[in-house]
Amino acid sequence: MRCPLCDGDGRQAFEAKGFPVLDCRSCGHRFACIDADEMHVAAHYGDAYFTGGGAGYTDYAAEGRLLRRRGLYYSAKLRSHTEPGVMLDVGAAAGFILKGFIDAGWSGIGIEPNATMAEYGRRELGLEMRTGSFEAFDADPGSFDLVSMIQVAAHFYDPAGAFANARRLLRSGGLLLIETWDRDSLTARAFGRHWHEYSPPSVLHWFSRDSLTEYLENNGFVRIDGGRPVKKISGGHVRSLLRYRLGDNPLLRLVPERITFPYPAEDLFWALYRRA
Repeated sequence: MRCPLCDGDGRQAFEAKGFPVLDCRSCGHRFACIDADEMHVAAHYGDAYFTGGGAGYTDYAAEGRLLRRRGLYYSAKLRSHTEPGVMLDVGAAAGFILKGFIDAGWSGIGIEPNATMAEYGRRELGLEMRTGSFEAFDADPGSFDLVSMIQVAAHFYDPAGAFANARRLLRSGGLLLIETWDRDSLTARAFGRHWHEYSPPSVLHWFSRDSLTEYLENNGFVRIDGGRPVKKISGGHVRSLLRYRLGDNPLLRLVPERITFPYPAEDLFWALYRRA
């Protein structure tokens, strides 16, 4: 299979969840050997992803308070780089993160492939939400001051097309905000193929801070900020993820669903890029 970033030849590194995981011989990008398209998004991010547990959520709407705080958290990170403007939140789900940005003075819209989640954002949060994949999303060039991709880049069926679309949609000097998992982190290296984020077919790509920056700086962006995020995760989501990896272990019942836990975030990073 060819690399979805540079079209180089992929060689198998290992297997995860029954799927080959490949490394590009040319650029080093790590990706699942899955011929994904827009139908893949519909198949793997249906309603069950947000309510059925497993690699997704047992009750996504219950995460709303924590997710709105993430929007506020990142809006604060941006203050030293830009005033609030017009944004596009990619993979917005129900729009909680977008709502946090709006509470901080931003305006904008969300794009979400799951129709149920997009409708929730319209109905419950009063947001402007578009339904569909970001790779196929169209708007006038230079329409946005910010494109945000929080926990989204690993799921694109066409990452090169997605990043090119982000650049097209941003005004000159506009910002691209990405939060994703770090495959070069100590945690990822320690767990190897058993790292929790090696979970195809829902996760298709694995970046590192350096590999993502190298690709984007070769394609019209300049990195201007970044780091490890402060993040909290609900007990219910912890139980769901552990059950997905470990099976239905009775000890998981000891994890309280309604308590939030600080996530160490050593294997997670955020980065901010300016459109050149």
